[in-house]
Amino acid sequence: MRKTLALFFAIILTAFFLPYAISGVISITDRQAVTTISEGEGDAVTTGNFSDPFMLSVYITTEDRVVDVEFEEYLCGVLAGEMPPTYHIEALKAQAVAARSYILSKVADHIDGKISEEHNGAMVCTDYAHCKAWKSLKDAKTGWDARFADDYEAKIKQAVSQTSGEYMIYDGKVVKAYFYAISSGRTENVAEVWGSNLPYLKSVVSREDIGADGYESLSSYPKDLFMQKLKKEFPDIEIDNPSTMVGEVKRTEGGSVSTIELGGISIEGKKIRDIFDLRSANFEILTEGDKITFKVKGYGHGVGMSQNGANVL
Repeated sequence: MRKTLALFFAIILTAFFLPYAISGVISITDRQAVTTISEGEGDAVTTGNFSDPFMLSVYITTEDRVVDVEFEEYLCGVLAGEMPPTYHIEALKAQAVAARSYILSKVADHIDGKISEEHNGAMVCTDYAHCKAWKSLKDAKTGWDARFADDYEAKIKQAVSQTSGEYMIYDGKVVKAYFYAISSGRTENVAEVWGSNLPYLKSVVSREDIGADGYESLSSYPKDLFMQKLKKEFPDIEIDNPSTMVGEVKRTEGGSVSTIELGGISIEGKKIRDIFDLRSANFEILTEGDKITFKVKGYGHGVGMSQNGANVL
Protein backbone atom coordinates (compact mmCIF):
# COMPACT_ATOMS: atom_id res chain seq x y z
CA MET A 1 0.00 0.00 0.00
CA ARG A 2 2.81 2.40 0.93
CA LYS A 3 4.61 1.69 -2.36
CA THR A 4 1.40 2.42 -4.23
CA LEU A 5 0.95 5.69 -2.32
CA ALA A 6 4.53 6.73 -2.95
CA LEU A 7 4.20 5.90 -6.66
CA PHE A 8 1.03 7.95 -6.97
CA PHE A 9 2.54 11.00 -5.31
CA ALA A 10 5.60 10.62 -7.55
CA ILE A 11 3.30 10.72 -10.61
CA ILE A 12 1.46 13.77 -9.31
CA LEU A 13 4.68 15.64 -8.58
CA THR A 14 6.15 14.71 -11.97
CA ALA A 15 3.05 16.00 -13.71
CA PHE A 16 2.55 19.26 -11.83
CA PHE A 17 5.70 20.29 -9.98
CA LEU A 18 9.28 20.64 -11.19
CA PRO A 19 11.12 17.45 -10.12
CA TYR A 20 13.43 18.05 -7.19
CA ALA A 21 15.38 16.20 -4.50
CA ILE A 22 13.91 15.91 -1.02
CA SER A 23 16.60 17.31 1.25
CA GLY A 24 15.05 18.25 4.58
CA VAL A 25 12.13 18.16 6.96
CA ILE A 26 10.27 21.08 8.48
CA SER A 27 9.34 20.04 11.99
CA ILE A 28 6.81 22.24 13.75
CA THR A 29 6.41 21.66 17.48
CA ASP A 30 4.58 24.02 19.81
CA ARG A 31 4.38 26.52 16.92
CA GLN A 32 8.16 26.82 16.52
CA ALA A 33 9.82 25.83 13.25
CA VAL A 34 12.94 23.67 13.31
CA THR A 35 14.75 22.65 10.12
CA THR A 36 16.55 19.31 10.12
CA ILE A 37 18.35 17.70 7.22
CA SER A 38 17.66 14.05 6.48
CA GLU A 39 18.02 11.58 3.65
CA GLY A 40 14.94 10.81 1.57
CA GLU A 41 13.74 7.22 1.40
CA GLY A 42 12.26 7.35 -2.08
CA ASP A 43 8.85 8.69 -1.06
CA ALA A 44 7.56 11.81 -2.78
CA VAL A 45 6.77 13.36 0.58
CA THR A 46 8.33 13.23 4.03
CA THR A 47 6.82 12.74 7.47
CA GLY A 48 7.18 15.69 9.82
CA ASN A 49 7.22 15.77 13.62
CA PHE A 50 4.15 17.51 15.05
CA SER A 51 2.97 18.11 18.57
CA ASP A 52 0.00 15.84 19.19
CA PRO A 53 -2.41 17.39 18.71
CA PHE A 54 -1.09 20.41 16.79
CA MET A 55 -3.60 23.23 17.22
CA LEU A 56 -3.99 25.74 14.40
CA SER A 57 -5.41 29.21 15.00
CA VAL A 58 -7.97 29.93 12.27
CA TYR A 59 -9.80 33.15 11.46
CA ILE A 60 -13.33 32.21 10.38
CA THR A 61 -13.95 35.12 8.03
CA THR A 62 -17.71 34.62 7.68
CA GLU A 63 -18.11 34.71 11.48
CA ASP A 64 -15.36 37.27 12.26
CA ARG A 65 -13.81 35.14 14.99
CA VAL A 66 -10.61 33.21 15.67
CA VAL A 67 -10.79 29.58 16.80
CA ASP A 68 -8.23 26.87 17.55
CA VAL A 69 -8.73 23.77 15.39
CA GLU A 70 -6.71 20.55 15.44
CA PHE A 71 -4.53 20.63 12.32
CA GLU A 72 -5.70 17.42 10.65
CA GLU A 73 -9.33 18.20 11.45
CA TYR A 74 -8.88 21.60 9.81
CA LEU A 75 -7.36 19.87 6.78
CA CYS A 76 -10.51 17.77 6.37
CA GLY A 77 -12.44 21.03 6.08
CA VAL A 78 -10.03 22.30 3.41
CA LEU A 79 -10.57 19.17 1.34
CA ALA A 80 -14.33 19.55 1.76
CA GLY A 81 -14.08 23.13 0.54
CA GLU A 82 -11.54 22.67 -2.24
CA MET A 83 -12.10 19.32 -4.01
CA PRO A 84 -15.25 17.40 -5.01
CA PRO A 85 -15.67 14.37 -2.73
CA THR A 86 -16.59 12.35 -5.83
CA TYR A 87 -12.94 12.50 -6.94
CA HIS A 88 -10.77 9.39 -6.67
CA ILE A 89 -9.36 8.69 -3.21
CA GLU A 90 -5.79 8.97 -4.56
CA ALA A 91 -6.55 12.44 -5.94
CA LEU A 92 -7.93 13.41 -2.53
CA LYS A 93 -4.71 12.13 -0.93
CA ALA A 94 -2.64 14.24 -3.32
CA GLN A 95 -4.87 17.20 -2.45
CA ALA A 96 -4.34 16.52 1.25
CA VAL A 97 -0.55 16.59 0.85
CA ALA A 98 -0.64 19.74 -1.28
CA ALA A 99 -3.04 21.50 1.12
CA ARG A 100 -1.04 20.42 4.18
CA SER A 101 2.12 21.78 2.55
CA TYR A 102 0.47 25.08 1.66
CA ILE A 103 -1.01 25.54 5.14
CA LEU A 104 2.33 24.76 6.78
CA SER A 105 3.97 27.40 4.58
CA LYS A 106 1.45 29.88 6.00
CA VAL A 107 2.27 28.71 9.54
CA ALA A 108 6.00 29.14 8.84
CA ASP A 109 5.35 32.71 7.59
CA HIS A 110 3.37 33.42 10.76
CA ILE A 111 6.17 32.12 12.96
CA ASP A 112 8.66 34.27 11.01
CA GLY A 113 6.60 37.34 11.87
CA LYS A 114 4.90 37.68 8.46
CA ILE A 115 1.44 38.08 9.95
CA SER A 116 -1.29 38.95 7.44
CA GLU A 117 -3.80 41.59 8.47
CA GLU A 118 -6.51 39.48 6.82
CA HIS A 119 -5.93 36.76 9.44
CA ASN A 120 -6.95 38.91 12.42
CA GLY A 121 -3.95 37.56 14.34
CA ALA A 122 -4.50 33.91 13.37
CA MET A 123 -2.15 31.64 11.41
CA VAL A 124 -4.61 31.11 8.54
CA CYS A 125 -8.05 32.27 7.44
CA THR A 126 -10.98 30.65 5.63
CA ASP A 127 -11.13 33.17 2.76
CA TYR A 128 -10.37 31.12 -0.37
CA ALA A 129 -8.99 34.21 -2.13
CA HIS A 130 -6.33 34.67 0.56
CA CYS A 131 -5.71 31.21 2.03
CA LYS A 132 -7.84 28.16 1.20
CA ALA A 133 -11.54 27.47 1.15
CA TRP A 134 -12.76 25.67 4.26
CA LYS A 135 -16.02 24.07 5.36
CA SER A 136 -16.76 22.10 8.47
CA LEU A 137 -17.69 18.55 7.47
CA LYS A 138 -21.08 19.11 9.12
CA ASP A 139 -21.78 22.08 6.84
CA ALA A 140 -20.27 20.39 3.79
CA LYS A 141 -22.58 17.38 4.17
CA THR A 142 -25.65 19.60 3.79
CA GLY A 143 -24.55 20.37 0.24
CA TRP A 144 -23.75 16.80 -0.78
CA ASP A 145 -26.11 14.16 -2.09
CA ALA A 146 -27.68 12.85 1.12
CA ARG A 147 -27.43 9.27 -0.14
CA PHE A 148 -23.62 9.45 -0.18
CA ALA A 149 -22.83 12.18 2.36
CA ASP A 150 -21.60 9.77 5.05
CA ASP A 151 -19.43 7.95 2.49
CA TYR A 152 -17.94 11.25 1.29
CA GLU A 153 -17.15 12.29 4.85
CA ALA A 154 -15.40 8.97 5.49
CA LYS A 155 -13.51 9.28 2.21
CA ILE A 156 -12.15 12.73 3.09
CA LYS A 157 -11.12 11.58 6.56
CA GLN A 158 -9.40 8.57 4.99
CA ALA A 159 -7.43 10.78 2.56
CA VAL A 160 -6.25 12.96 5.43
CA SER A 161 -5.48 10.14 7.89
CA GLN A 162 -3.60 8.01 5.34
CA THR A 163 -1.30 10.94 4.53
CA SER A 164 -1.05 12.19 8.11
CA GLY A 165 2.05 14.34 8.67
CA GLU A 166 3.12 14.15 5.01
CA TYR A 167 4.05 17.32 3.13
CA MET A 168 6.45 18.50 0.44
CA ILE A 169 9.75 20.30 0.92
CA TYR A 170 12.34 21.96 -1.32
CA ASP A 171 15.83 22.82 -0.07
CA GLY A 172 14.74 22.08 3.49
CA LYS A 173 11.71 24.37 3.42
CA VAL A 174 8.05 23.50 3.08
CA VAL A 175 6.77 24.38 -0.39
CA LYS A 176 3.93 26.68 -1.32
CA ALA A 177 1.91 23.95 -3.01
CA TYR A 178 -0.70 25.84 -5.01
CA PHE A 179 -3.58 24.08 -6.72
CA TYR A 180 -6.60 24.93 -8.86
CA ALA A 181 -9.42 23.21 -10.77
CA ILE A 182 -8.39 22.69 -14.44
CA SER A 183 -5.32 23.74 -16.43
CA SER A 184 -5.40 24.94 -20.02
CA GLY A 185 -3.13 22.08 -21.10
CA ARG A 186 -0.03 23.44 -19.35
CA THR A 187 0.55 24.69 -15.83
CA GLU A 188 1.84 28.23 -15.30
CA ASN A 189 5.20 29.56 -14.14
CA VAL A 190 4.49 31.16 -10.76
CA ALA A 191 6.75 34.11 -11.66
CA GLU A 192 4.51 34.95 -14.63
CA VAL A 193 1.37 34.90 -12.48
CA TRP A 194 2.41 36.45 -9.15
CA GLY A 195 5.98 37.62 -9.74
CA SER A 196 7.65 35.38 -7.14
CA ASN A 197 10.35 33.00 -8.32
CA LEU A 198 9.86 29.50 -6.89
CA PRO A 199 11.97 26.91 -8.73
CA TYR A 200 9.53 24.05 -8.14
CA LEU A 201 6.58 25.87 -9.76
CA LYS A 202 7.46 25.93 -13.45
CA SER A 203 5.26 25.40 -16.48
CA VAL A 204 4.79 21.72 -17.41
CA VAL A 205 2.42 19.85 -19.70
CA SER A 206 -0.92 18.79 -18.21
CA ARG A 207 -2.56 16.93 -21.08
CA GLU A 208 -5.04 15.26 -18.74
CA ASP A 209 -7.07 18.49 -18.59
CA ILE A 210 -7.68 18.82 -22.33
CA GLY A 211 -11.24 17.74 -23.01
CA ALA A 212 -12.26 17.76 -19.34
CA ASP A 213 -15.74 18.91 -18.45
CA GLY A 214 -15.34 22.68 -18.07
CA TYR A 215 -12.02 22.81 -19.96
CA GLU A 216 -13.49 25.41 -22.32
CA SER A 217 -16.06 28.08 -21.49
CA LEU A 218 -17.66 31.05 -23.24
CA SER A 219 -18.61 34.36 -21.70
CA SER A 220 -20.42 36.95 -23.86
CA TYR A 221 -21.21 40.65 -23.36
CA PRO A 222 -23.07 43.23 -25.46
CA LYS A 223 -20.75 46.08 -26.47
CA ASP A 224 -22.37 48.60 -24.08
CA LEU A 225 -21.87 46.38 -21.02
CA PHE A 226 -18.38 45.40 -22.21
CA MET A 227 -17.41 49.08 -22.44
CA GLN A 228 -19.08 49.90 -19.14
CA LYS A 229 -16.95 47.33 -17.34
CA LEU A 230 -13.75 48.46 -19.07
CA LYS A 231 -14.35 52.16 -18.46
CA LYS A 232 -14.93 51.55 -14.78
CA GLU A 233 -11.26 50.50 -14.56
CA PHE A 234 -9.87 52.48 -17.50
CA PRO A 235 -11.89 55.72 -17.90
CA ASP A 236 -9.86 56.96 -20.89
CA ILE A 237 -10.29 53.85 -23.03
CA GLU A 238 -12.16 54.36 -26.31
CA ILE A 239 -13.30 51.60 -28.66
CA ASP A 240 -15.33 52.49 -31.75
CA ASN A 241 -15.08 49.22 -33.64
CA PRO A 242 -14.93 46.03 -31.52
CA SER A 243 -13.68 44.00 -34.49
CA THR A 244 -10.42 46.00 -34.58
CA MET A 245 -9.99 46.77 -30.87
CA VAL A 246 -7.53 43.94 -30.10
CA GLY A 247 -3.89 44.77 -30.67
CA GLU A 248 -0.78 42.89 -29.53
CA VAL A 249 -1.36 39.90 -27.27
CA LYS A 250 1.51 38.50 -25.18
CA ARG A 251 1.15 35.11 -23.54
CA THR A 252 2.90 33.23 -20.76
CA GLU A 253 4.61 29.89 -21.31
CA GLY A 254 1.50 28.25 -19.87
CA GLY A 255 -0.72 29.98 -22.45
CA SER A 256 -2.41 32.64 -20.33
CA VAL A 257 -2.63 36.22 -21.55
CA SER A 258 0.21 38.20 -20.02
CA THR A 259 -0.84 41.51 -21.60
CA ILE A 260 -3.38 42.47 -24.25
CA GLU A 261 -3.88 45.75 -26.09
CA LEU A 262 -7.49 46.95 -26.15
CA GLY A 263 -8.18 50.28 -27.83
CA GLY A 264 -4.45 50.99 -27.75
CA ILE A 265 -4.15 50.42 -23.98
CA SER A 266 -2.02 47.54 -22.69
CA ILE A 267 -3.84 45.61 -19.94
CA GLU A 268 -2.72 42.60 -17.90
CA GLY A 269 -4.56 39.39 -18.75
CA LYS A 270 -5.30 38.68 -15.08
CA LYS A 271 -6.88 42.13 -14.82
CA ILE A 272 -9.20 41.30 -17.73
CA ARG A 273 -10.01 38.03 -16.00
CA ASP A 274 -11.02 39.91 -12.85
CA ILE A 275 -13.05 42.57 -14.69
CA PHE A 276 -15.10 40.05 -16.66
CA ASP A 277 -15.12 37.26 -14.07
CA LEU A 278 -13.50 34.75 -16.45
CA ARG A 279 -12.62 31.22 -15.34
CA SER A 280 -8.94 31.76 -16.24
CA ALA A 281 -6.59 34.24 -17.90
CA ASN A 282 -6.12 31.96 -20.92
CA PHE A 283 -8.62 33.51 -23.30
CA GLU A 284 -9.31 34.74 -26.81
CA ILE A 285 -11.64 37.61 -27.68
CA LEU A 286 -14.16 36.99 -30.46
CA THR A 287 -16.45 39.66 -31.92
CA GLU A 288 -19.69 39.31 -33.83
CA GLY A 289 -21.46 42.59 -34.49
CA ASP A 290 -21.91 44.30 -31.13
CA LYS A 291 -21.35 41.10 -29.14
CA ILE A 292 -17.97 40.40 -27.55
CA THR A 293 -17.26 36.81 -26.49
CA PHE A 294 -14.39 35.45 -24.39
CA LYS A 295 -13.35 31.92 -25.27
CA VAL A 296 -11.61 30.63 -22.15
CA LYS A 297 -9.48 27.55 -21.47
CA GLY A 298 -9.00 26.07 -18.01
CA TYR A 299 -10.34 27.10 -14.61
CA GLY A 300 -8.16 28.81 -12.03
CA HIS A 301 -4.76 30.51 -11.83
CA GLY A 302 -2.92 27.53 -13.32
CA VAL A 303 -0.05 27.39 -10.80
CA GLY A 304 0.83 24.04 -9.24
CA MET A 305 -1.46 21.01 -9.19
CA SER A 306 -4.49 20.68 -11.42
CA GLN A 307 -7.16 18.96 -9.34
CA ASN A 308 -8.82 17.54 -12.43
CA GLY A 309 -5.47 16.35 -13.72
CA ALA A 310 -4.78 14.59 -10.43
CA ASN A 311 -8.17 12.91 -10.60
CA VAL A 312 -7.57 11.69 -14.16
CA LEU A 313 -4.15 10.33 -13.20
